[in-house]
Amino acid sequence: MHHKRSLLFWGELPPNIYHGISLSNKRILSILSKKFYIYKVKDNAGFGSKISKSCSFITSLFKIIYFSFNKPNIYYSNLPMSTFGLYKTLITIKVVKLVSPKTKIVTHLHRGDFLEFINIKTQKKLIKKSLDIINTIIVLSDKSAFELIKSGLIEPMKITVIPNSIDVLTSPSNINVNRSITQNESYLYCLCNYIPTKRIHCLVDIINKSIFTNTKFNGDKTNIEYMNSLINKDIHSFCYFGGVIDGKEKERKLNTATALVLPSLNEGMPLVILESLAQGTPVICFNIGFISDYLGADYPGLVNDLTDDAMQKKIKWLQSLSSNEYQKLRTLSFNLFWGKYSHENIKNKILHEFEAITLLK
Repeated sequence: MHHKRSLLFWGELPPNIYHGISLSNKRILSILSKKFYIYKVKDNAGFGSKISKSCSFITSLFKIIYFSFNKPNIYYSNLPMSTFGLYKTLITIKVVKLVSPKTKIVTHLHRGDFLEFINIKTQKKLIKKSLDIINTIIVLSDKSAFELIKSGLIEPMKITVIPNSIDVLTSPSNINVNRSITQNESYLYCLCNYIPTKRIHCLVDIINKSIFTNTKFNGDKTNIEYMNSLINKDIHSFCYFGGVIDGKEKERKLNTATALVLPSLNEGMPLVILESLAQGTPVICFNIGFISDYLGADYPGLVNDLTDDAMQKKIKWLQSLSSNEYQKLRTLSFNLFWGKYSHENIKNKILHEFEAITLLK
């Protein structure tokens, strides 16, 4: 029926679920749609009660079975670092292979805590079972590939490195890289969902106890209890807590910020870092996951000591820069993205790798 090769995808997608992985899924599927006919099955089982999660997964599983009868060339999903998520992924892989044995299995590892995750015996067994079946696992960096090889759980030839990228609505020539650190209405910016593991509360404490600078936040606000705790911590009212933001408005806020500040200690490679670099806005974040693979180990905004005190010192360092020093940092950040991680740079690699997967024996 379809002249293109076909691909069956199961995973999280916006607008139902809005975070770095779902945005990456959307972008990659958009690229692949140029060469593949895409069957999409959305995974909406990440939130809610155990019963609602189970029902949602069962619904997804029936859809996966239905589309598998079309004999897709590739089954593509993410490789989660959670026990429940791994069980679901393994079940879907086995079901697809049962219905369509020739379908190639591709998983995508976004997280940066793989070695830590497999320290637990049951989780290591689940990972091993999944990796034994798949044909290719996509990772975000050379460091991630090295960790997989070091684990001994997968053949190196199954690993493919595809760096993250983003779509930028504003053309590079129209992005204002020349901004002064002393401009009126200057502010720090934090863009991530309001959940405790992102440690937004730690940044709010730093701002109110020592930095005393206007700081804007945007993200999903569904965790009401956590939102209330953040408001209570903002004793000097330096912080503005906004909701989900996207498109041109997000790019504008990133571009006009003094810096993007991420206080999380549990990341692989957040897309928002690339979004900030694309706008020429410096990033301050902890040196965790694969971030240094992208920024470079000597990127000035990296915080190597994983403490709030070190984060506070790095923000004060930024504030101490002269206008000339700050402008050099913005130019460095801008050139880093557009020289290595722009959409055009990554698009051809994605198409090449997925087409090569269909040719595997």
